[in-house]
Amino acid sequence: MPTNVTAEYAAAEMEYQKAITVTDKLKGLERMLREVPKHKGTEVLRMEIKTKISKLKEKAIREKEQKKGGFSLAVKKEGAAQVVIVGPANTGKSSLLNALTKAKSSVSHYPFTTTKPEIGAMPYQTVQIQMVDFPPLLEDASIKQTPLFGIIRNSDFILIVVDKIEQIKPLLKEFADSNIILNRKKPAIKIIREATGGLEIIGEKLIEADLDAVKRVLRNHGIANASVEVFSEVKLEDFFEVLDEKLAYLPAVIAWNKQESGKVIKKGVWETVPVSATSGYNLELLKNKIWEHLGLIKIYTKEPGKRPILKNPITLPEGSTIKDMAEHVHKDFIKKFKYARVWGKSAKHDSASVGIDHKLKDNDIVEIHLK
Repeated sequence: MPTNVTAEYAAAEMEYQKAITVTDKLKGLERMLREVPKHKGTEVLRMEIKTKISKLKEKAIREKEQKKGGFSLAVKKEGAAQVVIVGPANTGKSSLLNALTKAKSSVSHYPFTTTKPEIGAMPYQTVQIQMVDFPPLLEDASIKQTPLFGIIRNSDFILIVVDKIEQIKPLLKEFADSNIILNRKKPAIKIIREATGGLEIIGEKLIEADLDAVKRVLRNHGIANASVEVFSEVKLEDFFEVLDEKLAYLPAVIAWNKQESGKVIKKGVWETVPVSATSGYNLELLKNKIWEHLGLIKIYTKEPGKRPILKNPITLPEGSTIKDMAEHVHKDFIKKFKYARVWGKSAKHDSASVGIDHKLKDNDIVEIHLK
């Protein structure tokens, strides 16, 4: 037990040590996390408790799945991206799916109308985005509905639908309990294991934590020899995240359904868009927000001497280059690449000649020339 802890923490730790079931162990750990003094000296301890909580929750989920016989679900990805629609019962998710995609999902004023994922395609400019409407999320959904969270983890974007603002907080807890981190990028830390040489940390000035504590965390996770490169400002807890392979990082927006007025509410990393699936209020704005948070760009192709094909564009992550596009079209393009001509925002002028590392922007037109 660490020094300088309270009697309440000591009692919580004793409760955890005496616990036999996973549920009781979780209660003990969660109490320990509440009672541990919050100062720099207990940073590592707090992160270690969080790691234990995460592992125990994963164990509880596995045990529940085994009792069910390993039941699982899968939805094949189609279109430019896969967006999952989640929320409590009777918030109008199916109506919203229908309004966005012209699908014909069952709609009712009674809860639990959707009993399996319903799929539609949402047109956005010249692309189609796959929309998957889920059955309502229940209390303790992270444990009771693990197959659904399996699909969510593999999606590209989460549209959270509520009809009351107070529904948001418990939903976000279910995502956290399922090791899904919303609206935050993975910490910019790269770890390359080595056979020998100890721990070499590159970019240590960007670490807002004691270096000895960082090295202790790495060694506790079995990393004694490695090159650790830090690309932006990070904290101690970011190292725990990078070392946890179970975590998924996904963008999300909240659709506040059944509203006929109001502006987008911005709070921290969250945007809440008031919409009405019935009247269509703010649906175009919601589409724009989904595309914006997906972080994709549309790239059109053109053959030399011909007009550009302004439909069915290639979709790539923001910041992609000509090389990324060429690899997407055909792997041999890289070997035979000579130069490219670009029309659009990324070009200094239309038909500008660029190299393979040229960064593209949304709606660019690209003409690739081969050797």
